[in-house]
Amino acid sequence: MLVTTLRAHPWRVWRFYAQRARIERHIRELLYDDPLAKIPTAEWIPNVAFFHLLLFAFDLVHYFRRLCLPPEYRTTTLKTVRRELLGVPGRLVKSKNRYRLKLPEDYHFEPAFRHALAKIAKLRPVEIL
Repeated sequence: MLVTTLRAHPWRVWRFYAQRARIERHIRELLYDDPLAKIPTAEWIPNVAFFHLLLFAFDLVHYFRRLCLPPEYRTTTLKTVRRELLGVPGRLVKSKNRYRLKLPEDYHFEPAFRHALAKIAKLRPVEIL
């Protein structure tokens, strides 16, 4: 339920506030899943650099979810992506002069992991003018 003083069609009011709600979710994720709540110093410039690096990392994970992961992962949190896909106890094995990542035999999220690898392989760099 929304209460507002905006004079617009209810659909437009909902669209306006839905964007703000999404931003609030991202801020909450930065506070709880990323170290935003732990500002490293009491000085302004290092804190600004830390904040920008944190936002850059957040954007990288966001685009990784959008471009590489299966649709069911597009709305998951960083904590879920880290737990299910990035923190995999795998081994790097060399055979026939090639390195391979060997996943655990009972790895429950292997289909999503392989889907992400296939999508990453198809990505092409963007040419910057």
